[in-house]
Amino acid sequence: MPVVSVPPFLTLPRGVTRGVVDLPDARLATLQAGPRDSATRALLVAGFTGSKEDYIAVLPLLGHAGVHAVAYDQVGQYQSPTDADEARFTIDALASDVIALSRAIWPTGPRPHLVGHSLGGLVSRLAVLTSPVDFASLTLLASGPHAVPEHQRPPLELLQKILPETDLEMVWQAKKALDESKGLPEPPVPMREFLHVRWVASSPHGLRAKAGILLTEADRVDELAAVDLPTLVMFGSDDDVWSPDTQLAMAGRLGAATVSVPGVGHSPASEAPEHTARALLAFWGLPDTPVSQA
Repeated sequence: MPVVSVPPFLTLPRGVTRGVVDLPDARLATLQAGPRDSATRALLVAGFTGSKEDYIAVLPLLGHAGVHAVAYDQVGQYQSPTDADEARFTIDALASDVIALSRAIWPTGPRPHLVGHSLGGLVSRLAVLTSPVDFASLTLLASGPHAVPEHQRPPLELLQKILPETDLEMVWQAKKALDESKGLPEPPVPMREFLHVRWVASSPHGLRAKAGILLTEADRVDELAAVDLPTLVMFGSDDDVWSPDTQLAMAGRLGAATVSVPGVGHSPASEAPEHTARALLAFWGLPDTPVSQA
């Protein structure tokens, strides 16, 4: 399987609550933190094989700083199940969900800051291109200018080939056996069980379609640069999907602010939540007030 974000923990921190938001053709599961009447709002979009839990450690830090922050499972991810076919998972449809969700959560008042991780960054980019007035800013978190580079393509091409015919449990067991043969360490049992449940809960049609997005997405950086919206490009210094150099070049074309999170790979929100939260708050012009997630 492609790179998977692993949350640092699973127990909901104080001040983080679960919820659902109904769209016309989807019921999206959320995690929320912070005062609901806040003038500063943030919508956090997960990546390809991730979920709202990838932001579980960032949410309380943003909430403590006074931000009403919402992370969600995209349609077909984890606790936002659907039996829709592949047509429901085009990047246009996923971007429309971002816009519709932001309007459903905050029908009036200041528009939310938008944060998209990896595939979620490509989706968020299109949401901004489609309706820039719906957002206060855009953060591309470990996301690139176009389709993934060559070294990331084989697992995505394999998923496209075997899904939806192959049962997701079979895919999981094959990966588990491969990891064991390589002597790779396993996460603790609760985390291992969560990652397993999250994977098999995914829509196979959605996984296939989203793999296709990552394999074919065009370079739309110049279009985004023409949009008058503050943009931040944040990435781990050791990102092994889109390289830091690739993301820095993208930021240069955008005229965007940049943050490199030291010693971190493809999932800054999971691997370095305090650094990620501080960078977001600084970008949004808020005081640096994150505290422990406990």
